[in-house]
Amino acid sequence: MVDVSGTASSEHYSITARPNSSLTPAGALCVVAIISLLTLVLATAFTLIGAWPVLVFAFIELYAVYCCFNQYLRHAWDYEQLTIDGDKVKVVQHALGHEMQVELNSRLANVVMECDADGSCRRLSLVSHGREIEFGRHMSGDERMILGKQLIPRFNGFMTSTSS
Repeated sequence: MVDVSGTASSEHYSITARPNSSLTPAGALCVVAIISLLTLVLATAFTLIGAWPVLVFAFIELYAVYCCFNQYLRHAWDYEQLTIDGDKVKVVQHALGHEMQVELNSRLANVVMECDADGSCRRLSLVSHGREIEFGRHMSGDERMILGKQLIPRFNGFMTSTSS
């Protein structure tokens, strides 16, 4: 999911990219609870009719479900934010509870896009003073291409490399 805010002016522009997720953390916990309840009810029923080894596999299944949803919930709050305010460009990347902030001068920064022959952008980054900051890992290739085309006029120059 991509949120764009700001105006069309060159003074302020902000974009936030989050992983595309249709399941909220509360919804994920509800799904885990339902799966756990159903698994335990079925495992208990099989245990009562004498098929007690089913319990072992039920607990292995519940552990696997827990691991999957734990990984999902760890990344539920990840985001990337790019903000342009006059001459300042601020890139914030938040992943797994760690936040990285980089500030660049918009007059010295360049947009770098690595694109496929079909027009999809594999990689979008900002380069300034020998530093390269990748942006858009939560976006599709088409969204990165659109964003790159929006960013190019806001910076002093740009570079595009195309690979197939």
